[in-house]
Formats: sequence, structure tokens, C-alpha cells
Amino acid sequence: MISKLTPLSILLFIASCTSTEATDPKPELVDVRQGEQVNQICFASSINGWREVKGQRHSVIVTKGVKDEYKLNLSGVCDVSKAMMNIATRTRGSSCLTRGDEVIVTTGFSGVNRCFIKQIYLWDSSLPEK
Repeated sequence: MISKLTPLSILLFIASCTSTEATDPKPELVDVRQGEQVNQICFASSINGWREVKGQRHSVIVTKGVKDEYKLNLSGVCDVSKAMMNIATRTRGSSCLTRGDEVIVTTGFSGVNRCFIKQIYLWDSSLPEK
């Protein structure tokens, strides 16, 4: 009986030692319009416009002044694509919008959702969308 179990146990041991190569899911391509990461947007009160990023529910483009644009990557439950007419930002006491500050999305009847800024990137809308 022992002689029959030995080949079987060797096969099971070999099978357990083999590993399957883990593959990453489809890599996320970075939009060519996304520039370098920045730490803050100062004079946050001069943000005068916003729009969603096509296909990215947890990102928003904000316009500061006349032409400076920034992409905000967000975490939390807010979905910018469901925002009604406006969004708001809330800083933690300074005049600069930084990582960890809030974006507040009004979704109509369902209320208000808050999410946090994870990253801020420069954005160049003059480049073609790909």
C-alpha cells in the first residue's frame, strides 16, 4: 500500500510546487493630455469651471483662471458623471487645493457625495484625444 501512495504523493508535491504566472490585468494607458503630477493648485477660489473625463467616473478636469487645467483623480463614492450642474471643492484651511482635500458632487435627488483628491495632474486639452 505504501508503494502505491509514494508515486501519487510525489506527483501531488510536484503539482503543488509549480506556479502559474500571474498576469496583470490590461494595463491602464495614460492619456496623452495628462501632464506631470503636481502637489497643489493654489488660489483654489479661482477655479471657475469643470468637466468630466470621458470614461473616467472618478476623475474631473478643473479650470483655473482662463486656461490652466488640472486633472483630479478622486477616491470615494462620488461619481462625477452623475453631477448635476456643479461641483464644489473644500480645502483644509489653506488657499491651495491639495491631495486629501474634498470634491463635493451634488447628484440631484439622491443628495451630496464627497470624495477625496488622490492625485493632481497638469492637463493639456490642446492635444488631441486618443
